[in-house]
Amino acid sequence: GAVLRLARSESQVGFQPKFKILVSFYQVAATLGPVYGVHLHKDFTRWTNFVDAISFDLLGLAYPNACIGSMRDRILIAALWPIAAIMLGGTALACYALTEWLLSDRTENLRRGLIRNAQSRLLYLAIIVAYLLLPSVSRAIFKAKQCESYDINVFSGETRSYLVADLKVLCSAADVEYRGLDAYFWAFFALWPVLVPLAFLTLLLSIRSEVREQRVGATARASRFLWRDYDPRFLFWEVVDLGRKLFLASLVLFIQTDTGSSKLLRLFVASVVSGLYLAALALARPFKRDDDLYLACTANLLLLCCFISGTVIQLCESAAYDNMCYTLVGFDSARGASEFVIALTAAMLAASLLVVVFKTVSAVRMPTIRLASSGRPPVLELPPECHFHGFISHSWGTGQDQTHTVVRRLQLLLPGVRIWLDVDNLEDVGRLEEAVADAIT
Repeated sequence: GAVLRLARSESQVGFQPKFKILVSFYQVAATLGPVYGVHLHKDFTRWTNFVDAISFDLLGLAYPNACIGSMRDRILIAALWPIAAIMLGGTALACYALTEWLLSDRTENLRRGLIRNAQSRLLYLAIIVAYLLLPSVSRAIFKAKQCESYDINVFSGETRSYLVADLKVLCSAADVEYRGLDAYFWAFFALWPVLVPLAFLTLLLSIRSEVREQRVGATARASRFLWRDYDPRFLFWEVVDLGRKLFLASLVLFIQTDTGSSKLLRLFVASVVSGLYLAALALARPFKRDDDLYLACTANLLLLCCFISGTVIQLCESAAYDNMCYTLVGFDSARGASEFVIALTAAMLAASLLVVVFKTVSAVRMPTIRLASSGRPPVLELPPECHFHGFISHSWGTGQDQTHTVVRRLQLLLPGVRIWLDVDNLEDVGRLEEAVADAIT
């Protein structure tokens, strides 16, 4: 029925890249308040809570900061609980593998296979957890550096900076607790915003030849969350996008650590970075699917508009002189700009849903080659000794157009298939036998 047809079209719709684009958008949009000092109108509290939920700030949603304990305890829990979750998942996988081995004939080959499968699943789990939680964890770590300056003496201009997350902590080397937080900050900064992207980059470097030659091994399969959505030429684009997201969600806090949330410089820098990334995305076209590229461009365009609207809200909330909002911007109050930000964030969700629905309907109606046993497209992995799934030969005088049409139709009906065809692959007529041996069929 219809449910079965929808299940069969899952691989063609491409839910994973759309999910990643949507989550990345909201992970950055959720930082407008805590990082950039853009406070939306109080009437939109429910929507901002919804955005926080989508951004995967799970610890912040589960426990208010004041309920956890001291600032040091909060940073420790925020930085270590994802690692504990990965370890718990690894324990569950190990128990499952042990149970499966005990209930089987307990052969040595089976034991090795179960260990390899458990390791691959653990790597896959660790990648997903690190990817989804890295922005929120990094932002929680930066709370040890995020200070706000207060006027102590209006006549002398004396100010003091206090930690935003804990106003009892003075942002000064003279404060013992602040000095202790500084050590925790740099240790966890090296662990999360530095080592995690480097680990992803190292992993992608180790599998790049397998992916480009479509000879995917166990490690490449386990890390497919990072590379499957991109053209093999842009295998490392996920690391680039992760760097952009990290900068906008947390690293931008290095700009004016004391007064940055009350000024426009962070919003200006974020707007420039978003605009440059949008241009790079449009020029490079790293995604395999055009619909994913268009959705990613839309997300970054809306994000750029959010930062510009945040600048308007900051100006409208400024008390530099009377009626400043109307004089500079044209709004009577910051509510108009807040409504525009809400409309932009809601538009991203609507656009994602529309793309998914459209692709699902198109995939259901599109004819493709599928296995009769499972109803799914065949697995197109290649053995190490082969680079093509098939070899098609023809008569040079009469068969070139026909074989060319056959190969192109196969590529439409079976996305990802690699067929050897002389028009595309022939370099030396004397090496035709090698070309035949290089294909599975």
